[in-house]
Amino acid sequence: MNIIIVFPSAFTDEQALAKAMQKLYNGIEDIDIEGNFILCEADNVVDLASELSRMFGVERVAIAKKVSSNFSELSASIVEAGSRIIIPGDRFYVKVIIPTPANVSYRSRDIEFACAGTLAAKLASMDALPAKTEAEARRVILTVVGKKFAYICVKIMRGPGGLIAGSKGIAMGSIHNCLSLISCLMTAKAGFDCTSIVLPYADDSDLEINAKLAELFAIRTGRKRQTIYATPVKVPAKGCPSSLLKEKIISKILIQCQNKIITFPLTTAAHPIWFIESIIQDAVFAGKVPIAPIISLSSELGYYAKEVGIDLRILAPNIAEGKLLKYSNAIESEARSAIKHMKKLELKVGPNYLHDIMDSVERFS
Repeated sequence: MNIIIVFPSAFTDEQALAKAMQKLYNGIEDIDIEGNFILCEADNVVDLASELSRMFGVERVAIAKKVSSNFSELSASIVEAGSRIIIPGDRFYVKVIIPTPANVSYRSRDIEFACAGTLAAKLASMDALPAKTEAEARRVILTVVGKKFAYICVKIMRGPGGLIAGSKGIAMGSIHNCLSLISCLMTAKAGFDCTSIVLPYADDSDLEINAKLAELFAIRTGRKRQTIYATPVKVPAKGCPSSLLKEKIISKILIQCQNKIITFPLTTAAHPIWFIESIIQDAVFAGKVPIAPIISLSSELGYYAKEVGIDLRILAPNIAEGKLLKYSNAIESEARSAIKHMKKLELKVGPNYLHDIMDSVERFS
């Protein structure tokens, strides 16, 4: 019988994660916590494992085969499983996790050593040898020993890690470029539930681009419904980098929304320090709690963009603070206008989500 093993991330409480899993996914038939991992039974373990692998707070998800935890029987099962997945020339590593307190008389190292030796002898003709460490191995045969049974992992998927979405409260952000998408995703990973997002746009083309990013955010965070505050935003003047003017206007919009916790896509890789400081100060003076999850990231942003599936290009304008101050009145005026024309959309996330966003905005325009 196959089951699912969920490995929580380092700072995630197993009980809280198990409750969140049961709340979000109807496919779970039975759930149990053993040590610091969670066991799930379901009719369709493949689909459920795929869903759980996108859940924040999850480090890894494995589809595993339930076998006897008796030393000799488990050893035979591990060797059988390893024989099927190890290919010629592989360097393999047998890893056995036994939670404390354990209900077995053997230690992890005992069974790891026994299975590795048996596999090496059995696969000698394939030039498959045991690796000295897990890091050196090309193939890892992972087994978890539970209270009554053992579980040999046949497929392991990496999860997003982080904290359970919503465990730290609700935050509001804006999705208007690639940086803002990464910022909102990192905010969700930090344990905040971004139930509502602002979707600014300059024209129809800009709306479509940002709507695609909003759709990607909903998919990556596993949202079933999304509240979107769509609003037209115009950059008031030329002569100052439009990216900074637009960011400043959007920050003013966010600060005037009801949410107390606000996430800003500010990073030293793309924004001057004085610019970051001005937005953080504006938020604090307004009684908000500003967070900037990507503020110190630089080259890592490219990695996150690739992981999400977007093309990231960062321009870092180097201008004096006084140049932006000339547009203060225009920025305030445009922010007020954007809020006045803001439309609230309550949308269900589905296969036509992008078109639903576009159609809804056009209907309210």
